Amino acid sequence: MKRLFIFLLLVALVFIPVKLWADATFTSTVTPKSGTLDYISGGGVAITDALTGYVTHVDSDGAASVQEKAQTIAVSSGATLNTGVGLVTGAARVSSIIVSGTASTAKDYVLIYDALTATGTAKFDISIGVAGDTFAVQIPGGAIFSTGVFADANASNFNITITYDN
Repeated sequence: MKRLFIFLLLVALVFIPVKLWADATFTSTVTPKSGTLDYISGGGVAITDALTGYVTHVDSDGAASVQEKAQTIAVSSGATLNTGVGLVTGAARVSSIIVSGTASTAKDYVLIYDALTATGTAKFDISIGVAGDTFAVQIPGGAIFSTGVFADANASNFNITITYDN
């Protein structure tokens, strides 16, 4: 009985490493992120994730920090916003929208379209709840606009500011 146990133990030891090695074999597919790698002053490295818009800085000591990529600002106000205005032409990723106006009244609104005109369904409908209110929308990771960014308001007493990159 003792010999049978030792024989089975030896057989098990022969097959266990093969099974473990087979289970550890990489079999799944990986979709790499698109990004860029830049060397910065002082020997540090900056890695930009093109999908989320964040930059990771690694300094020469190995310390890492994360910040958002630089953004472009588009501003419109007054009568042009009342008749509709194109803020961005072409694809863009909008990361913040700020609507304000000292003369705005309750229930005034701004519609923001993924288009070059006020067509289709608005991607954002920002309503003012209280007269003279400022409404800020932060969009982590950004909202993708494929055609352009067009803003249209029901009144001319607004200012709109967006930050975006493309």
